[in-house]
Amino acid sequence: MTVYYDELFGLCGFQDKEIEKEKVRIEKVFEKIDIGPDDMDRTVKRVNEQFDIQLLGVRKLLRAWLLELLDLSLAKEEKKKVVYYGYPSIQGPGMAIKAAGGEGLYVGCPDAILCHTVGMIFDKLTPMLEAGENGGLPPGHGLCSLQQIRSGALALGIIPVPDLVTGSSYYCDMGSKADELLHEIYGHPSIYIDGSMDSKWGEFPSCDPERIKFLGQQINKLFDKVKEHIGVEVNGSSLKKAIQISRELFSELGQLTYLMMADPMPISGVASGMAINLAAASTGRSMTEGPDAVKTLCGEVRERVNKGLGIVEKGAPRVLNFAQHFSDPGITHMMEDAGLAVAASFVTVPPGKRDPSLTLNNISEELAEAGLRAGVYHSTYGFAKRFVDAVRELKIDGVLWGYQYNCRPIALGSHLFKQFIEEETGVPVLSLEIDLYESRSYGVETLRTKVETFAEILKAKKATETQGN
Repeated sequence: MTVYYDELFGLCGFQDKEIEKEKVRIEKVFEKIDIGPDDMDRTVKRVNEQFDIQLLGVRKLLRAWLLELLDLSLAKEEKKKVVYYGYPSIQGPGMAIKAAGGEGLYVGCPDAILCHTVGMIFDKLTPMLEAGENGGLPPGHGLCSLQQIRSGALALGIIPVPDLVTGSSYYCDMGSKADELLHEIYGHPSIYIDGSMDSKWGEFPSCDPERIKFLGQQINKLFDKVKEHIGVEVNGSSLKKAIQISRELFSELGQLTYLMMADPMPISGVASGMAINLAAASTGRSMTEGPDAVKTLCGEVRERVNKGLGIVEKGAPRVLNFAQHFSDPGITHMMEDAGLAVAASFVTVPPGKRDPSLTLNNISEELAEAGLRAGVYHSTYGFAKRFVDAVRELKIDGVLWGYQYNCRPIALGSHLFKQFIEEETGVPVLSLEIDLYESRSYGVETLRTKVETFAEILKAKKATETQGN
């Protein structure tokens, strides 16, 4: 039987039988989000315009995100225990908890999932943001929009009250403060992974072994509390499964990054951004659907590269974008329309190899060491140095450092990053104030003039260098 959302879900990679199978779930979630027949023409147009749905890999990614939304919203109704974690998160613990809990457990990052579905596909985040602002996270205070989205989605009944919440209390302090507020409202327990980002300037990638040991103990503390509160025991088998899937995903993402370096750039950064964050923000569908979706996309992009196909002019300046926008694909398209090949995000460029002299006593310490070696959780210098390494590795022409103005750990290095990267590499950096998660304050038009001007600078610089050679 035909239903009003058939066309949309067909565009997003669902077969007719699957749409019929998911019908009850889809309609329950659409009722919660207030999505109906009147929204479909606009949404179908948005999907056609913003996503390269000719690519099966893109359709598989959209399908995975939509299935993750259904799983998230209906988790309690489907008799699952629910664990939420904050964004960003050290890669591995969430997947390990999910691997240990199986089908009876939902684990994910609700804020990022809602951005990539309710925001990116349907453009209907505003009611959640407003509900979050009215529920203790008011506008105008520089508060994280991810936390407002989570708070609003809970208040509106779009996502269930979790059985347990975890997050960093040393990287994202605002997340832990918001979790305390939600604990007072809803009563669920919160478990924080503590750590330290203190180090000498220039120390990265070296790291005091005590920091690794302490962070590993904090990850073990999380696993102990998961067992205590929800009866799920994370063991060596589930940890190894999580690490295996994570490595598989990030190996494919690394291949995708290097394919994006082709001239002309083969696909929009919107697609690669969806792939990157599926691995970071979901533990269910990223484990079951993620590897195949990204592998499929890599194969299709490789074919485009071999045929010399691209979405920007050949010779367009190649830029490293800190992060693709989570809920407004129009911002990435605007950058590409300005003539920039938005080819990479630094997070998909592999960090350096582990120091062979380190002695790691368990898998939790391995996760801790990998998180610190990635730079972001090490220090401000480590974060900036990873940009420098990525610029050099990928031979980037410019950097879009779109810093999250209402995120203290990111805003801290806003102009320091620009100065450091330019001094170290000679590559121009646009320090662009933005909200990466919603676009009520910083949308396409508010950013266009700066981006277009930056694009002209890079084009002129590249032309001068070409003539000089």
